[in-house]
Formats: sequence, structure tokens, C-alpha cells
Amino acid sequence: MSIRFDIGWLLATGLLSVRVAAATMLAPVFGPTQIPSSVRVVITLALSAMIVAALPTPAPQINSVPELTAAAISELIIGASLSFGFLAAYAATQVAGRVLDIQIGFGVASVLNPTVQGFGSLLGTAFGMVAVAVFLSMNGHHVLIQALALSTHSVPPGAVAYTLDWGAVFQQSGVMFTFGAALAAPVMLALLLTDLAMAVLARSMPLLNVFVLSFSIKIVLGLTALAASIKLSGPLLRALYGTTFEYWERIAGAH
Repeated sequence: MSIRFDIGWLLATGLLSVRVAAATMLAPVFGPTQIPSSVRVVITLALSAMIVAALPTPAPQINSVPELTAAAISELIIGASLSFGFLAAYAATQVAGRVLDIQIGFGVASVLNPTVQGFGSLLGTAFGMVAVAVFLSMNGHHVLIQALALSTHSVPPGAVAYTLDWGAVFQQSGVMFTFGAALAAPVMLALLLTDLAMAVLARSMPLLNVFVLSFSIKIVLGLTALAASIKLSGPLLRALYGTTFEYWERIAGAH
């Protein structure tokens, strides 16, 4: 009994695993979570092997170590550009949460953010957990796998002639500010009206310590406005990940 290895398939799988690992390192479930590193390595290799086996992937034409290094760097760039799509979308929730934390009065508070395995703002962490739940409910992880499979058509494993769609990257970069402001807008409006009311109260009642009183009032009204605006956050998050899915299609199809 003899065992034969297809060197072309093995090389294609190894190179594609670099792309898959870079693309999934910031995505929920596969990214920086409590999943052991060995399990993530097995998942990455298995996903790469399935993509290579399921799609007509040509064997990489690599004859030297410098060519192998250049191919691995190209795979890393493609995977990182796909990973950036989710990173920019997730950063929008962190922008909104950080802005609201400062305005409401939670700016000095921080909690462990399970998505990035680090400490983050209080409301930013809450927004992030909701964003991950919406991402998974929209089958975003399936869309990411489809984008990886699509990218093998335009840029097969081992190909170094890859042109990054910088227009898509810069457009996706603006998503974090646009949707971050949109997510925070309802609560920011409520807090602005609260500040105006406090200013009027300070003018009409000079002996009242409005500065100290405003802390508790802004916390109560801010959290109430946040709870009332939850229904508005769902469509915004779906639109946010809609831009991410479009970005993945552009990056995967770029040549």
C-alpha cells in the first residue's frame, strides 16, 4: 500500500490557508475568541482544502523560495483586505459607543470586549456584541466563505499579480464614521436637548448646582433614548453589513 501526495494540491492548499487565516482573524467565531489556536488552524486548513478540492484551482507554478515568499505575501494581502471589510464595519459600532460613552458619562468605564479580547468602552462593547449577533444572523460568515471561494477565480493561490481595489478600501474606511454617526444620532439628539434644558434651568435657577445634577439626568435620559432607539439600530446594522458584503464582492473580483 502506497500513499501519494499531489504536490500541486498541497501547495495550493497551503498558500490558500494563508489567505483564509488572514481573512478570518478578525471575523467573529473564527477570530480572537476563546477557541484554541490549534482548533482554528485545523478549521483554516480544512476550509482551504475544501475550497481547493471543490473549485478548479490550477497548481501554483513556483520554482524557488523567493517566489514562494512573494506568493505568500500576496495571499496575506488578499486575506487582510477581506478582513478589513468586517473590521471597518465593527469599528463603526465602536465609534458610536465611544461617542455615547463620553456624552452620557461612561467615558472612564471599560469592560472586556469578547470580540477583540481587550478592554473597550462600555456602550461600545454592547454595540459590538449586538453587531456580531446581527452579522451571524445575516449569515455573514457564509458570505465571507463565498468571497474567499470567489477570490480563487480571479486570483488563484500562488498568483502574485494582484491589484488591490483601493477605491473599495477607501470607501469602506468611510463606513466606520458614517454609520457610527448614524448609530449614535438618536441618543446624541436627546442629549443635546438635555443640555439645552440644563442651560435654561441654570439661567432660571442660579442657585441650583446644574453641573452635578446633569450627570445623573444625562445617564437616565441617555440610556432611555438608547433603549428607545434599538429598533432603529437593526436596519442600520443590516445596511452596514450590506456595504461589507458589497466590499467583499469587489475585493474578491478585483484583478
